[in-house]
Amino acid sequence: MNTASDASLVAQCLDGRREGYAELVRRYQGPVFGLAYRMTRSHEDAEDLAQETFIQAYRKLQSYDTAYPFRAWVLRICANRAKNRFRSTDRRRRAEEAHVEIHPPDAGAMEPDLVALDEAIARIPQMLRIPLVLKHVEGLPYEEIAQVLGIGISAAKMRVKRGRDELVRLLHPESGRVTQ
Repeated sequence: MNTASDASLVAQCLDGRREGYAELVRRYQGPVFGLAYRMTRSHEDAEDLAQETFIQAYRKLQSYDTAYPFRAWVLRICANRAKNRFRSTDRRRRAEEAHVEIHPPDAGAMEPDLVALDEAIARIPQMLRIPLVLKHVEGLPYEEIAQVLGIGISAAKMRVKRGRDELVRLLHPESGRVTQ
């Protein structure tokens, strides 16, 4: 196992030694694929997106600022590529889902099943879904979420909170009903 810092691996790569980049890919392929999968909900699309992310990161490596975590930088690239790549697909999906009947989880169940949870996460708007996944799936602190998304820390906290609120609303629609 290579114990070199991310910054030294980047420096190695910039000096022409590609094994440094191979180690960075090994370190971060799990988090990048995880984020890509949560955004695309497709194993094949996530693999493609992860590969595109690492290719773009390699091409832009000279612009990486070692003052920030490499993980946050590469996850930001992944999030941005996904947003750009799937923007029109997401609009179509939302239009189709507007016509799908929503069935609430079994009222007797104490916890939603994983399928319902995954489906609910996928229905959260991307602007809220990405920070929610970064916080609760990838375990990033708010500072890194802010870096990944290019927003302030308070905005990151608010998007995570709104994402959680939306998740609760989707899993328990009866709790958000307004009586007339």
